[in-house]
Amino acid sequence: MNFSVEDLQAQFQRLRMTETSKELPDFLRQAETHAWTYKEFLRELLMYEEKPREEKMIEKHLKWAKFPYQKSLKKFDLKEQPSISEG
Repeated sequence: MNFSVEDLQAQFQRLRMTETSKELPDFLRQAETHAWTYKEFLRELLMYEEKPREEKMIEKHLKWAKFPYQKSLKKFDLKEQPSISEG
């Protein structure tokens, strides 16, 4: 088999894995440096691709929800809700 990194990047782009396509050379270097197994290499690639997709999906759902503002659970004041305990 004779194929280049650019060929692999093109395949990732066709699969709409653009983030992975861009970072593939770095992943290959890391895999060689750290002697990753095939499973470790694939896991790193998939985790890298999955994270931005998940963030975009959350962003899209929040936009669709049309909340007047965003408030995380960290900002939620439990003292304002006496029926809810912290523990």
